[in-house]
Amino acid sequence: MDSVEISLRDLLTKAWRLRGLVVSIFLLALLLAGLWVLKTATGFSNPVSYFVTLRNIENSKFPNGTDFSPQDLLIPQVVSALQQRFDFPPQTNVRNFISVEYDSPMAAAVSLKYKNRLAARGLNQADIESINDAYQLELQGLMQSGLRIDVNYAGLGVDEETGSAIAVAIPQIWSEIYSKQFRIFADTRIQGLAVTYSDEELDNPTSVITAKTRLDSIDKGLALLSSDNRLASVTTQDNKSAVDIIADLNRFRAVYFNPIFAESDDSGDRVSAIYVRERTLTVEDWKRRVAGLDRTLAQINDYQNSGKAIGSWDADSTGREVVGGQNVQVADGALGKIIELSDKASLADYMKTVLQQRQDIVEQISRLQKEIDLTQGSSGVEISSEFLKAAAKEFSGLTAEYQELLRTARQRMTEAAGDLYLPLSPPAVSGSMITTRSLLVFPILMIVGAIVSMALVLLWPERRSRPLIAAMVPDMRMTASQ
Repeated sequence: MDSVEISLRDLLTKAWRLRGLVVSIFLLALLLAGLWVLKTATGFSNPVSYFVTLRNIENSKFPNGTDFSPQDLLIPQVVSALQQRFDFPPQTNVRNFISVEYDSPMAAAVSLKYKNRLAARGLNQADIESINDAYQLELQGLMQSGLRIDVNYAGLGVDEETGSAIAVAIPQIWSEIYSKQFRIFADTRIQGLAVTYSDEELDNPTSVITAKTRLDSIDKGLALLSSDNRLASVTTQDNKSAVDIIADLNRFRAVYFNPIFAESDDSGDRVSAIYVRERTLTVEDWKRRVAGLDRTLAQINDYQNSGKAIGSWDADSTGREVVGGQNVQVADGALGKIIELSDKASLADYMKTVLQQRQDIVEQISRLQKEIDLTQGSSGVEISSEFLKAAAKEFSGLTAEYQELLRTARQRMTEAAGDLYLPLSPPAVSGSMITTRSLLVFPILMIVGAIVSMALVLLWPERRSRPLIAAMVPDMRMTASQ
């Protein structure tokens, strides 16, 4: 212990003798840290931040159901258009200097609101959990409704003004590309209603069957367009709406197509035979489905009439009611009655669904059976070449009108939806020039200074002891006298 005390005392004594040098080392460390922070501050440029609010995007999905991601703003088409607009060299990797992520400047206000609610007195654990759940839900919805676009203009080699222009241009280009090239505003119901145009002469079974398939698709599309209030007023250049084209289509079927379709099977063509055979098998399949639904309805009816109903209540079995505001006790018979009514209500809803399915299938069977009957036997109408040419011309015109109407409807939906975003605030450079990471150099250099000081104290040579110096003094005096 004595040797340890002596060693520590010697170290402290030595450190005190070297205090000037130790202080100089720490001052030098502080000076170097300050110079480093100033250098990084002057050489660092905060990115331009641009906040926008998403429109027509809910739960990270576009109107047509496609998933949305903030990285959609940096797809190759957007980056390429950005490079062309701002004349960046081809070798410049613009994407590395731009970041897009979910964020909103209003998140701090939401956090403050719920922090004040949690600061209220008298909250129990259930209240706290409810507030936290509401906070998480609102914060998540708020964050997913906005984007923050950061542009490192210094890395791109441009000034702050150009960086702000780049930040504004990114959502503009993205909204334009997605609206025009990806049909994100198209109603999912009309996604598959487009038809492929081809000249059909209607002079052979294959051409007639192709025309029949196209007419069915046009019928389906026109029915949807006419039933949608947003699209019912859409017209072609000739001022024809969906209802007008439906009338023309019905006239075309009655005058031209039905006679041609009826006569197309008389030639004994194999394509027609296969088509009729496929329709016949489809009718038989749907009839079996109807039979299955009928069995289901019969089973439900038998269950309801199987005597499971609760009988009349006995006066002695009912609960008693105590006058004077006392509770009313429900008897076993009343409870069974409630269960029975609940079962009947659920079965009634199920029966409505089954009946609707059955009705839809019956209508399909009727339509297909009419189509099959139409191909059985000749109609007695002579089909001339002039008649076929007139029918083909009429059919081509109907197809063109439908395509124009569908294209106009999609354009109407895109224009009604507008852009995919709204700006929240102008682009701005935010944040301090001195970052938290650069401030870490202070404790690091202070630790280095402490280590250097300790090493200096340990390695500094010991001063000679006083007895040795005192013994040397007489010799020095004697030498001087001699």
